[in-house]
Amino acid sequence: MTSREVVAGSRRPMIAALFLAAAVVLGGGGSPNPATELLLQLTFVAAALAWLWTPGSPSRAVSRGVWLICGLALALPLIQLVPLPPGIWTGLPGQADRAAALALVGGEGAWQPLSHSPPRTLAALLAIVPALFLFYATASFDTHGRWWMAGAVAAMAVVAAIYGAIQVSLGPLNAPSFYDQVSPTLSGFHANRNAGVDVFLIGLAAAAAFLLPSLAVPEQKRGRSTHPMRAAPRYGWIVLAGLLAVLIVAALMTASRTGILLLPLVLLGVWAILWPALAGRGLLRFAPGVAAAAVLAGVAVVALQGRNTALGSVAERFVEFDASRQELWRDAWFAASQAWPFGVGLGGGQPALIAAERLEVLDPLLPNRVHNDYLELLLEGGLIALVLFAASVVVVLAAAWRSWRERPEQRHLTLLGLAVLAIAAAHSFVDYPIRSMALACLIGTGAGLLMRAPRKPASGETALDVGT
Repeated sequence: MTSREVVAGSRRPMIAALFLAAAVVLGGGGSPNPATELLLQLTFVAAALAWLWTPGSPSRAVSRGVWLICGLALALPLIQLVPLPPGIWTGLPGQADRAAALALVGGEGAWQPLSHSPPRTLAALLAIVPALFLFYATASFDTHGRWWMAGAVAAMAVVAAIYGAIQVSLGPLNAPSFYDQVSPTLSGFHANRNAGVDVFLIGLAAAAAFLLPSLAVPEQKRGRSTHPMRAAPRYGWIVLAGLLAVLIVAALMTASRTGILLLPLVLLGVWAILWPALAGRGLLRFAPGVAAAAVLAGVAVVALQGRNTALGSVAERFVEFDASRQELWRDAWFAASQAWPFGVGLGGGQPALIAAERLEVLDPLLPNRVHNDYLELLLEGGLIALVLFAASVVVVLAAAWRSWRERPEQRHLTLLGLAVLAIAAAHSFVDYPIRSMALACLIGTGAGLLMRAPRKPASGETALDVGT
């Protein structure tokens, strides 16, 4: 292997990690903030060019499953954007109302795609590509490159928590923000606290996976280690405890009810990731659970006693009843049934939801999302979306199982990937994490960790042994 190839191998993880950092900072505003999303897409173009200009080709390290997932993800918007002659699209189920509306303006004889709003579907397609880039990039790395990606995720989660703490301390009026809307609770680089809490939850698992190699090494190990974190394993536990405490408090401060309810499950995942370092250490293996319980108990006591504090408002959120989501789901289900089986097109959920909104539930606020990604996917993609989504889940889980069996030294990263997808999948029942470009990029990174890694380092990378 030439020195040029070794340099290229270390450069590509850096490119992916820097772009991931940019995605977390710029991709949290959603569709109401197109300026930051456009800046992120331009950053993606720069990252993709830097990736292509780096010597060497990483394509030989990517499994066929990666290309299959990319094809499945792009298939839906591409199919929806293909223009169809009027004799075909007007005869398809669910197109009667659309054809009648176009007839009012003399457009019933025009070629039309399946998407009711092609510009919105094109925008959705462009928003998917950066996440697929990180999915492809992460899947092409060996264990060392994937370890660096886990570190990038953990670092950006901590940075987001610190940035959010500054926002909360300054107040909504004085806090710096990339977006027009500022959350009254801690949300980091996101305009939506529900998306912000997902970053912190993912960061918990990423911190554990990133520091595990240093924790799993015996303290009296002789010889010089090639791992940069193995020089001081004792300090690794201190660093990990500090990171977990920061991210747990940040997750609680978001006041996201679903995020807080997911926190204990995420901590169980953290425990599973750390198990190779905890096994055989006696009572020490209970330390993470005891520490997490202590932090949660302390914060809960402060929250319940301090009604006028930010933590008190978190507790009060759990006694509120919000029926608006249920009304949105009812309207979305009706809109989806009207557009079945082809849907209204990716990105077209909001106008379809507004058109289906019942008069008895109208209020001054416009519904921006369905607040259920699965139902919104059904509304926008119909039967095709369900089939493609199911196929993607099968491919990813099969790849995860294969990686678990074939690469035991990488199981902490496989667990991290599963944690990322599980957090997003669970929160998608009541919110829309995948609609955030930042979270979509994190999801793409997590899915990439599940794909089969190359047996031998393709770019001078060194595998990490964590003693599994």
